[in-house]
Amino acid sequence: MDFYILNLGCAKNQVDSENLAGLLSSAGHRLVSNVEDAEIAIVNTCGFIQPAVEESVDSILELEILKEKGILKKIGVVGCLVKRYGEELRKELPTVDFWAGPQEWSKVLAFLSIENNPPSRHLMPDGSFWSRYLKVSEGCNEKCTYCTIPSIRGALKSIPIGEIISEAVTLIENGAMEICVISQDPTAYGMDIYGRPMLKELIREFDRSLPEDIWVRLLYLHPKRVDRELIEMVHSSKVILPYLDIPLQHVNATILKSMKRLGSEHEMKNIFRMARQMDPLFALRTTLMVGYPGETEIEFQQILDFLEEMELDRVGAFPFYPEEGTVAASLPGQVSQEEKQSRYSRLMELQEEISLRRQKLFEGKELDILIEEIDPVENIAWGRSYRDAPEVDGSVCVQDANGLEKGKVVKVMVNEATEHDLFSEVLSYDR
Repeated sequence: MDFYILNLGCAKNQVDSENLAGLLSSAGHRLVSNVEDAEIAIVNTCGFIQPAVEESVDSILELEILKEKGILKKIGVVGCLVKRYGEELRKELPTVDFWAGPQEWSKVLAFLSIENNPPSRHLMPDGSFWSRYLKVSEGCNEKCTYCTIPSIRGALKSIPIGEIISEAVTLIENGAMEICVISQDPTAYGMDIYGRPMLKELIREFDRSLPEDIWVRLLYLHPKRVDRELIEMVHSSKVILPYLDIPLQHVNATILKSMKRLGSEHEMKNIFRMARQMDPLFALRTTLMVGYPGETEIEFQQILDFLEEMELDRVGAFPFYPEEGTVAASLPGQVSQEEKQSRYSRLMELQEEISLRRQKLFEGKELDILIEEIDPVENIAWGRSYRDAPEVDGSVCVQDANGLEKGKVVKVMVNEATEHDLFSEVLSYDR
C-alpha cells in the first residue's frame, strides 16, 4: 500500500508524523511524496489555535475531493484536532475512514490490519536528514489560561534520558548534523519520572555522548526555570548552541499573572542580560502575544520598551485568540481584532529595526553555516548559522556554491546584513 502523510502544525507533530511513517513503513508499506500517488492519505492535524483548526479542516476537505474522484481509497485524520473536536468532526466529515488522537497509533494500525511493530522514525519526503527534531517529553503541567495544549496532549510525560540519547545517536548515524530539542516545555523535562527537572542532566549527557561537531539547539524554554546555571551550561557546552528560545508571551506582571505565568519584567531582563554578559553575540529568541484581555496601550508599550532595551535577535509574535474552552476566552477586557492586528504590526515593525542592528554586528565576522539549499542556476547556497532555528528564523546566503553540499557545514565571511538574512562568501569547508 502506498500512503501519504500531510503534517500540519508544530515540530512536535513533525516527530509524530515521522514515527507514524516509520510504523507503516516497517510493515511493508511505502511512503510517497505526492498525495495523488497514494492509496491512503493521513492528515496529522493541529488544533492549537483557530487558524490552525481552519487549515486542518480545509486540508481534510481537499482530501475528500480526491477520494470522491477515486484518486484516494481511504482518508485518515489523526492528531490534536481529533482530540479537541473529534465528536463534531465525525458528524461533519462522514467520508473520513478512521480517526485517532495524538500518538494513538494503535487505532491507525488496527484499522489498517497492521501489527504494532517496534517504533522507528522515517524521514518525511520533504524533510532534511541533516536537521532533526528530538522530542524529550509530551504534554504539559502548566495551566496557562490561553492554552489548549494540556487539554489536548495531557499532563507531562517525559522520555527516559537513555532513550533520548539513543535516539539522538541514531539520528546522527543517519546523517543529522543538528538536533533540535523540543517538547511543550523542555525545562520541565523529567519532573514526572525523576521527581525534579532534569534538563541540565540531559545537557551533560549530550556533552558526554555526542560528537563535538554536532549542533544541539534548545527550543521553547519556559522562563521560570531558566537560571544562571542553565545559561552557563549552554555557554560552556561543546554541543549546545549559544541560542536560547524563551517564549515570554508578555512582560507586564499583571498580564502575566492573569495568564498564570507569573514572573516580572525585571526577572525576564535578568535572563537575557546574563546570557549577553557571557557572550554579547549569544542568540536570543522569544515569542510574544499581543491583545490579551486587559492589555491596554500602556501594557503593550511595555512590550515595545522591553524589546528596545533588550535587543533580542529574533522575535515571533501573534495576536491573542480566544480559544474555546480556555479561561482567557471569557475574561473581561477583550481587545478588538483591529487593535490586535495594529499592535502586532507595530511590534514586528520595531523588531525589524532591532533585528537589523543585531544582524549588522556580524558583518566582517566568520560564521559556520549548515548548508540547506543550493541554487545551481544562480550559483548560490542558503543555510543557517547557530543563530537560526529551522523554519522560524533567518538564513545565510553563500555566494559561489561550487563544491557545496546539503547537510555540510562551511565557514563563511559575512559581507552584508539585512533585517532577517546575511550574505556571505566561503572561507573553508570544515566538515
